[in-house]
This record gives sequence, C-alpha cells and structure tokens, in this order.
Amino acid sequence: MAASKTPNISFMKSCVNKFIKGHVERWEFDLDFDHHIIKRYDKMLREDRDFAEAFAFYISERGVDVGRGLDDDEYRSLIHDQYQELLAVAKEGYL
Repeated sequence: MAASKTPNISFMKSCVNKFIKGHVERWEFDLDFDHHIIKRYDKMLREDRDFAEAFAFYISERGVDVGRGLDDDEYRSLIHDQYQELLAVAKEGYL
C-alpha cells in the first residue's frame, strides 16, 4: 500500500470524521483537535495549501471556534455541516 501524499490532512479529516460519526466524545474531540491542528497545520500547508486553509476556515473558524457554547448535539451537527461544506467546495474544484 502506498503512503499517503497528505498524511496530516488525512489524519485531520479522520479526526473530524470520527467525531461526526460518534466514535469519540466531544471532550476528546476538542482536546485532540486543538492539539493536532497546532501540531500539524504547517505540515498540512506544505501538503496542500488551499485545502489546509479551507480546512482551517470551515472546521476551525466556522466550526470549533463558534460552537463552544452549543450543546453536544448542536456542536456535532455544526461540525458535520462545516465538514460537508468543506468537502463540497473541494469536490467542486475550488481548492
């Protein structure tokens, strides 16, 4: 199996996907996401600058940052919606 050309982006997408699907609790997601986005963002930029910046915008800024006051279900729904928006933008070729 070939190694991914975007391992850090793939990792962060997986992190978000696990939360959306309910495989991790909110507190785990919040801790992991904050830790890994700080640790991996520069590497994500080198892998694919446009996608990394869009990820930061849709997931961090329009998701995690604005969802702090929401209950767990609303928060999961917000992250889901932002992730779907990110994927749609990427699929439409804007990234």
